[in-house]
Amino acid sequence: MQLLIYLLTLLFLTSCTTIEVTKEVVKVGNVVKGKVEKQFEKEQKEIVEDKTIVEEQEIITEEKKQEKKIVKSQQKLAQINFIGKKINEIKNQMGSAELARTDGIVHTLRYDSANCRLFLFFNTTANISRVEHFEFRDSFGELLNTKQSLETCYREYNLIN
Repeated sequence: MQLLIYLLTLLFLTSCTTIEVTKEVVKVGNVVKGKVEKQFEKEQKEIVEDKTIVEEQEIITEEKKQEKKIVKSQQKLAQINFIGKKINEIKNQMGSAELARTDGIVHTLRYDSANCRLFLFFNTTANISRVEHFEFRDSFGELLNTKQSLETCYREYNLIN
């Protein structure tokens, strides 16, 4: 009889251990499942973000191409071409700039009027600092792309009558 009680007790304890182990295995399985799902969601989010970045880069590239076209047309339409003029010539003609700034090898002068912003760019590494690029923008920073808007700017700067 004692042997039977002993065997039943041993069987009961063994089955309790199995239940505890099963509970722990289920807990670990749930934790692993949660982490895998989070990693999958993170990877999906990264893929979506990568696509968004690529799309934004394409948009920026296209906008830069458009700006280059506009600047070229501005310089073709320009009644007064600033390219090649020295800083002192510009200052004699335009007065002092509202903003003068040097970033690396580029020195920039900005002249403001009521509706226009004239940007003149100089290369600081050149022996004689001359205008290498110029552009007209409106007060919101958009490039001007019509002859009429450019003429308005020239009048505001008293460059033409």
